[in-house]
Amino acid sequence: MALIELSTDPAAPPAPARRPVLGTHRRLGLAVAAVLVLALAGAVPAAAVFWRRSGLVPLADGAEFQVAGGRLYTFDAVDGRRVTSAWTMRPLRRLWRAATTTDDMPGGMLQGGSSVQAIGGHVLLRAGQATTVLDARTGAVQWASPVPVLPLTDDVAMVQAEQFRPGTEYDESSGAPGALYFSSDGQPHTEPPEVTELRGVDLTTGRTRWSARFPGSIYPARARGRTPGVVVMAAGRLTLRAADTGAVLREQPLPPIAGTQSWGDVVGDLLLVRQAAAGDGTVVTAYALDTLAPRWRRTEPSDAGNSATCTGLACEKVRSDLVVLDPGTGRPRWRTGGNVDLQTGAGYAVEVQSGQSRPLRAVDPASGAPLVDLTGWQTFAAGPAAAALVLSRRDDGRGTSFGVLLPGRRVVQRLGTSGIALTDCSADARFVACRAPGGVEVWAYSA
Repeated sequence: MALIELSTDPAAPPAPARRPVLGTHRRLGLAVAAVLVLALAGAVPAAAVFWRRSGLVPLADGAEFQVAGGRLYTFDAVDGRRVTSAWTMRPLRRLWRAATTTDDMPGGMLQGGSSVQAIGGHVLLRAGQATTVLDARTGAVQWASPVPVLPLTDDVAMVQAEQFRPGTEYDESSGAPGALYFSSDGQPHTEPPEVTELRGVDLTTGRTRWSARFPGSIYPARARGRTPGVVVMAAGRLTLRAADTGAVLREQPLPPIAGTQSWGDVVGDLLLVRQAAAGDGTVVTAYALDTLAPRWRRTEPSDAGNSATCTGLACEKVRSDLVVLDPGTGRPRWRTGGNVDLQTGAGYAVEVQSGQSRPLRAVDPASGAPLVDLTGWQTFAAGPAAAALVLSRRDDGRGTSFGVLLPGRRVVQRLGTSGIALTDCSADARFVACRAPGGVEVWAYSA
């Protein structure tokens, strides 16, 4: 196990020993103390960044993995069963191994990719649309759902189920044009649901704590704040319900707009409600997630086929560009150039080459001013929006170099290298794991 220090400058040789003059010594000490006080008064503490290899986790080619909640999770298929393993990463050892069957994952056993979400004492294992809730300590299956499970707190989650009119199932082999409406288990229909039921469930048992029914389609979103809850957009209204009881806390009518579709998008502490107007364009209204108070409203032009993506910021698509909006007022702040996607990482807005994972630059999310050039790196792995951004690039030889952009820093700190070519990295605030020949290589980079 090797430790790569950030500084390789040799230590200065000791000065020859001699007896200092007492007065000079005191004056020098006071001066040094004063300088330190002034320097430290506004200094940002140095981050404890290092590069330590934890080891290799054997994993078959094509199998998946993810870093989440300080652990490494690996997913593989063995004899028709999905095998999930949880690993500690320092030291590197397996905590548990869970083999889930079609009974544990109804409707989605080996369909689609796998992912996990660690919350409280639970691990939510997702495959396709299905979710299996595991005990985080042992990997034991607690309960399963054929539809997505969205945690509201460490103890309560929500699920939804739609009732469609018989005969509205879409024949995918027909290729017939027209609007499609998907059920929570991923099945397409040619008409919207007649009724949608939203249920608050106990995360440990899956038992229903509360339920509510709405006409037509709904859009639910988790609301964070003093009272955790869920915001539901349905039937021309926004409703804030308490997570633990489902009680209605607040309501807000949506503006009547002649259009065809409505949908929502959560950005920070805002719910952006988009309503497709009858003409050309979309009306966007921003609401506070905790109070449902309307913040601002604007009309967006048609995106004209703009495929750029914007994650973690309030954006508007204009031709080939993205226009970043002020979350407080909805007014345009700055815009990107063409062929650029936007993500968030290390407290920055990160411009990424459109349709790829190649980072271009980290910019000020308020003004768009370039702050850190990232063009020397080929890929990046980001955890939560405020966490560090781990970058990598292929060396001239067969190795891979790594760096990290820490929140508030204006330079990428070099971490270290691997002697082999690595791909598909996943990271959190302390660890990074990458696909390697024969498995997954794991490193720790922060205490």
